[in-house]
Amino acid sequence: MKVTEIASEDTRRLRHKVLWPHIDCAENCVIDIDKREDAIHLGAWQDGRLVGICSLFEMTTPKLDDRLQYRLRAMATDPDVRGRGAGVAIVEYALALINSKGYDVLWCDARKVALGFYDRMGFERIDHWYEVRNIGPHQLMFYRFHPLQSES
Repeated sequence: MKVTEIASEDTRRLRHKVLWPHIDCAENCVIDIDKREDAIHLGAWQDGRLVGICSLFEMTTPKLDDRLQYRLRAMATDPDVRGRGAGVAIVEYALALINSKGYDVLWCDARKVALGFYDRMGFERIDHWYEVRNIGPHQLMFYRFHPLQSES
């Protein structure tokens, strides 16, 4: 499975098919910060076909004390290839990339169905459920690269 950086427009088909079928068409499956300078969009390719995606943004959550945070959003794998390594390849690439940039943590709002996947990838959970409109229950999950340092 090959992972590359892609244009935000390339994420829309899988966002619509997998994540947001309630939106009227793929062209409207846009995150308002897709074009921000810090935005990174990743795609996993199999036999020349885009089969997995995610978007990364420099964002902080007050639920974590880490100073340097990146957020993973809109992760999706085409159901036709689920279980064949696209999701793992994307997250491994994202973790290596964000770590190489010196960030402390990568976090996401994980759907209930994805919790086990992120557990296996080494993410930790903040054990609090919350509802995302039109989508369902989520938990915040995070991967910490560096241990928190207490300030003296």
